[in-house]
Amino acid sequence: MKKLISLILALALTASLASFAAAEDGVVYGTATLTYADFYAGNVSSTDSIDMVTSATTGKSGTFTNTVSDFVDEKTNREGYHLTGIANVNVAVPAEQVEAYKALNPTFVETAEVPAQYKPVTVEDGKAVYGATVFNVAATVTDADIEVVTDSHWGDYQINILETSTSYIRNTREDEGFAVNSNVQGIILETESGLKVGMEHLQSIWVQPYEISWNVSVDNTHNDELIYDNIPELDKLMGEKIVKVTFINANDAYEFVFDGAYLPIKFPSSLAVDDARSADGKTSVIVTGLVDDYVPSYAVEGLEVSVENNSEMTWTADLPGAYTLVLTDAKGVYAKMSATFILSSDILPVVWDADLGELATAEGFDEALKDAFIKNLSIVTVNGKEYAASGRGAAVIINNIGELDTEAAVTSGKGKDATVTPIFPESGTYEIIVTATGFDMPLTFTTDIQK
Repeated sequence: MKKLISLILALALTASLASFAAAEDGVVYGTATLTYADFYAGNVSSTDSIDMVTSATTGKSGTFTNTVSDFVDEKTNREGYHLTGIANVNVAVPAEQVEAYKALNPTFVETAEVPAQYKPVTVEDGKAVYGATVFNVAATVTDADIEVVTDSHWGDYQINILETSTSYIRNTREDEGFAVNSNVQGIILETESGLKVGMEHLQSIWVQPYEISWNVSVDNTHNDELIYDNIPELDKLMGEKIVKVTFINANDAYEFVFDGAYLPIKFPSSLAVDDARSADGKTSVIVTGLVDDYVPSYAVEGLEVSVENNSEMTWTADLPGAYTLVLTDAKGVYAKMSATFILSSDILPVVWDADLGELATAEGFDEALKDAFIKNLSIVTVNGKEYAASGRGAAVIINNIGELDTEAAVTSGKGKDATVTPIFPESGTYEIIVTATGFDMPLTFTTDIQK
């Protein structure tokens, strides 16, 4: 019994000493779950419009380990869910306010050690008031590149942090080996004028956090699976230069410093191009909302064009296919616009060369037309089964120089559940139909394949 009592007293003394060590400077440290607004308080220009992330889907509900959500299950959240804040945030509470803070934030758990990075909090007039995070900057990188995109699938704007001599930020499918990965708690963008804006998960922060995206009110058309809550602050980034990006982990932060990456201004506008016959040499361009000081410059990759009076586009080369007209501001002040269009023709400039096992230039046509046909492959049909030849999940049955890949296969499922199905599973004669965007006539041929 005496030994048991001694053990209990020893444990109590150890706990008491640990608590004393943590509070000897009058502060008690611990971890807590914070809302996005509380997490960024004191570190960004404003948290007035930060609320929560609203997602219309459930597929990424468990993607980030340091976020909290109201997700229950697929049935309960069939119309979506919310990311409500950040978990495992180190906080520092005045010793005399610990009980009051616990009453306000029951997620607070005391820790014995003093964390290298923490967020101070006090209780004022019955409310928790958070100060600027005391960052433990693990590295400041000055030689990374920054890429600005103004029409990303993930947002109206996207910046990509491209490291040159370091590899801190995850840019692959796996977390291992990266200091900044899916555990990232937050990201702050800082501009040349001093504006600081906090980013939120799934609307701006992704599992490969080198990519950062967001929407603005004048566009707000990309990544429409989300409802953005911090639009007023995100709007302020337009026309600014990004000079610093800070990635925030639980116990440290990584800073990336730049000379200044300009974010061109967007405005309500639209650009469209009518499809046309390639041989016609002209089509209509429709531009709306162009601001007065926009200096238009037009270009199409792979096709030399001229646009007159922002209304008619002309070209001389008869090259069918899918194209994109890009309109940029020659001054670089405003964001670019783009529109896709198709130039079509009834010509068939390719034939099947059985000896070489590839598409060849048909008699009477030049190689540029053959290349255009191959570049615009859209569907390859094998013995009646269609396979997409472009876009996500495409099957590369005919490669970019026209060769037939007899080992081509399609993969379904992911990871250990993935299955690979050969397109040409056995020796035999196969009928193949090759369809290309802009070319009215498909190429049909049969070929013998030996396995």
